[in-house]
Amino acid sequence: MIVPLKKIFSPSPDTRRSLMLACLSGILLGISFPPFPLGVFAYVGFVPLFFLLEPRAPVGRTAALLSLAYFIFCSISLYWVGGFTHLKDPFLMMAGGILLLWQPVYFTAATLVFVFVRSQFGMKAGVLSFPFLWVAFEWLYAVSELSFPWLTLGNTQTYYLHTIQFIDLTGVYGLSFWILVLNVIAYFIAAEMSENGFSKSSAVHAALFAAVFMLPNLYPLLPRHNAAAPAPGKSVTIGIVQPNIDPWDKWEGASTFAGRWKQTLHYLDMVGRQKKDSVDIVLLPETAILLDLPSNTELAGEVRKIVDSLNIGLVSGYIGMHIYTPGTEPPTSSVFRGTTVHYDAFNAVLYVQPGSPVIQTYNKMRLVPFAERIPYAEHVPSLIDPLRWGVGVSNWGRGEDSTVFSDVRHDAKFLAMVCYESIYPEFVGSYVKRGAEFLIFITNDSWWGNTSGARQHNRYAVLRAVENRRWVARCANGGISCFIDPEGTMYDATAMYTEAAIHHRIDLRTDLTFYARYGDWLGRLCAAVSGLWILAAVVRFSLGRRPAAQRL
Repeated sequence: MIVPLKKIFSPSPDTRRSLMLACLSGILLGISFPPFPLGVFAYVGFVPLFFLLEPRAPVGRTAALLSLAYFIFCSISLYWVGGFTHLKDPFLMMAGGILLLWQPVYFTAATLVFVFVRSQFGMKAGVLSFPFLWVAFEWLYAVSELSFPWLTLGNTQTYYLHTIQFIDLTGVYGLSFWILVLNVIAYFIAAEMSENGFSKSSAVHAALFAAVFMLPNLYPLLPRHNAAAPAPGKSVTIGIVQPNIDPWDKWEGASTFAGRWKQTLHYLDMVGRQKKDSVDIVLLPETAILLDLPSNTELAGEVRKIVDSLNIGLVSGYIGMHIYTPGTEPPTSSVFRGTTVHYDAFNAVLYVQPGSPVIQTYNKMRLVPFAERIPYAEHVPSLIDPLRWGVGVSNWGRGEDSTVFSDVRHDAKFLAMVCYESIYPEFVGSYVKRGAEFLIFITNDSWWGNTSGARQHNRYAVLRAVENRRWVARCANGGISCFIDPEGTMYDATAMYTEAAIHHRIDLRTDLTFYARYGDWLGRLCAAVSGLWILAAVVRFSLGRRPAAQRL
């Protein structure tokens, strides 16, 4: 059967309404994420989708409309992931394109679970399950190697410091749950007003919306038993070097050993310029040193001499290497060209402190899917070589050491994580629970040009500071570098794509927040409640029960 062109380009009023609602939801959710300071739109971002899902419709049609909404959402907030703005690497663009397609699929699948629950209990009861279902899916998404929890809904609120203080109890998932409850109440208000105008019921719901909205803003007024003062006298001055070196040029210049050592000396010269500021520890960004420094006794000795002469501790990203003896190599390992020698390279961090012969190290554990490691690569080793990135960073080894760094001179402990790891709240909190007194995040966000990516990544660090009540020192290659206090206030933020050096004195803290102690308890609770909702829906479906026709 041939469908007339007029019908294709002149959809019915119902179809136009559905398309409009899907687009509206996608836009509202997309602009609620940084760098837009518009997190308020997240409070109603799902309301158009709720109206879209009111009438029963074929699953295919529903999935298509949801996919449209979430594709618009992801296109606004994640347009930068493939480096499409500067078109420098086809693999990066391919990985980014896959992500832009995968994220809407995942969100659509999560929403279809809600659609199933709603089909068994009706819209009113079903929509009450939505906050639990969505937060459960957010939490579960962060667990697998395919995870990319960049668009956790609570990440929209980083500009509202007064509102987010309660996440030292719940973590970012508490913000997500709160936002979703506001969406549910807003939907009830809008649905009732569209049918009956402003009634007593809609007035009650409006009052409830106001009360729920104000609740987090009251938290800072309460006694903060879990926000104890820092230990008297314990503080350090942290310096940050933002070198602003083009990552593409850096890797090309590192094609020889001499080139890598020359780059290392250039970075150390930049560190030396901070001696006049009396800093205790200086930070360099992710993969600043393109050498396996700890395993090279001669070069490590040269670096220690410089660190000793400056009397400044050095935290830097570097390339860690592990050479396997024959027969011990995992299937995910790489092979030196022209040999049969297997190795793993690690996106790693080192700490050299004056007067100490020991170089402390940490290998990155949470790797960006496809860009840094093929998910579940040990099960699909045949995919590794075809998908290896041209600049040599698509098959990093996965670390397992969980290092909490120790500074003997200042009796200080800290974590130092690499880039993407900072968006995993419970992962960061686990190091705080093990003694980290301040947080260091090093990153290189310059791969994606002057886009939203670096700005979003920077804003998300605010949440880690508040969740754990720890100072954050964030060092980025091309920006944004900054310091963030335990209340989420940002200091000395650098401009994008400038060479800069900043320093700040920060307090060390040993108190543990409720969140640092118990982690993602709310995500687990929402998963348990969601399981009960789904089980109940499955039972009703198997018994052939259907809710009475109703809008609410």
